[in-house]
Amino acid sequence: MNVVKHNEIKDQIAAGEARMRAREESTLLDRAGERAIEAKDGFTQFAKDHPIAVVAGGLALGVLISGLFRNSPTRKAGRVAAAKTSGAAAIGSQLAASWFAQALSAAGEARRAGADQLNDLGDGISVAGRKARREAGHLTHEAGANAREFKRDALRLIDRVVGSRKH
Repeated sequence: MNVVKHNEIKDQIAAGEARMRAREESTLLDRAGERAIEAKDGFTQFAKDHPIAVVAGGLALGVLISGLFRNSPTRKAGRVAAAKTSGAAAIGSQLAASWFAQALSAAGEARRAGADQLNDLGDGISVAGRKARREAGHLTHEAGANAREFKRDALRLIDRVVGSRKH
């Protein structure tokens, strides 16, 4: 019987602990409420730190909501702005086309000038190459003449040495 009573007490303690844990745990509704309070506090702090951004955001949101209605002043202003903007866009595209044509023309002129400079450079290299070839020909001829003279001198010397040994 002692064991049964011991088990009953153990079960009662476990049930009490479970009830305590359940009371300590917050419900989903409690957590949602806490998060809503944190969000409100965060927005309030943001509004205090950045009042201009909050006003601008409010105006933007108001314009967006107003644009949802068919005859709202926002839609009318949007139509007028679109008409004026399309005219400005046409002028802008004409200016861009004109600038592009000028840039293309300048690029063509730069290409021609570069081609002329490359032709001049090629001519200069060609002249320098011909001059170097002529100079190399003269040096080669001179080196050949010197080599022939050296060969003759060497053969005479050998003939003297060999001839003096025969006697």
